[in-house]
Amino acid sequence: MKRITIRDVAREAGVSVTLVSFVMNAKRDKDGRLDCPVNPETAKRVLAVAQRLGYRRNFAAASLRSGRSNTIAVIPNDISNKFFAGISRCIEEEANKSGYTVFFASSEESADRLTSVIDAVLAHNVDGLIVAPCTNGESALTRALETKVPVVLLDRDIEGLDSVGKVLLDDVAAGQMATQLLIDNGYRNVEMISYTLGISSLSERENGYRKAMMDNEVYDKARVHYTTYATAASDIENIIKDAVERGVDGLFLPTYSLSAQVLTVMKKLGLKTPGDLAIVGFDESDIYSLYETTVSHIVQPLKELGEKSVEVLIDMIQGKEAQTIVLKPTLKLGGSTEKK
Repeated sequence: MKRITIRDVAREAGVSVTLVSFVMNAKRDKDGRLDCPVNPETAKRVLAVAQRLGYRRNFAAASLRSGRSNTIAVIPNDISNKFFAGISRCIEEEANKSGYTVFFASSEESADRLTSVIDAVLAHNVDGLIVAPCTNGESALTRALETKVPVVLLDRDIEGLDSVGKVLLDDVAAGQMATQLLIDNGYRNVEMISYTLGISSLSERENGYRKAMMDNEVYDKARVHYTTYATAASDIENIIKDAVERGVDGLFLPTYSLSAQVLTVMKKLGLKTPGDLAIVGFDESDIYSLYETTVSHIVQPLKELGEKSVEVLIDMIQGKEAQTIVLKPTLKLGGSTEKK
């Protein structure tokens, strides 16, 4: 079957190839209207002809002509992770408003995997990258920067990496906020469970926890327990049993996955919140309202994180300076931190 070209569309619609090109390459404004110097009725006719003939724009050829592909790549650690799944949707919506198509791939917390993914998307001539970097991911990101492809770090920072945009949460404030809530409500023996990932967001939340314990003169009781994704289920059960025996009365859990695991284990062990352990979780989830007691949790501004990461990246694609944007968390109260 003969491939339909832009010339076929122009001939059938009775217009010039240039006019068809304007229509097919036009972005849409916030109301969905084509943003191009063509009469709306003519543009509508061209689109109808293109659809009837089965015309498909040749993105590879357009990329070669313009030097732009109007595509960006988003690389979280795990696209199925609740936080990144939510933020990826926001990124896609914001990018589409500016005429960009988004490729998604996961690094799986592996520097080798991140390198492989970045090599693959660079081979497809993406205009920019939004990356939640994994531990030891510096060299992979440097490869992108050496090819002059703009990079925005999302949620996780890498110190010393120059000329990158950054859209981050104030994770120190998040850790302080969660811990201070527990202390203010009478829980003095507060501990924390975290992952051994070595990523900035968790490290900063730990710093916020420690700062709040120090500011309230209970630092002698501060303790951070570490686990991994692979061993979390068994580790957390042992941590909670030990914590209850030692008289720990509150836990700060700096990710949704840790929050869900702890609530599951507590239910298994017949423990109640806040009676046995007061809890502050992280990120939004139905589980916090469906659990026997509603759970207090830190809320990240997903929509704003997604929108700002796209804004910063597009500005960089257009030649503007890289920006660093740090957004504030909020706290949603539940029954799990009721006053003693």
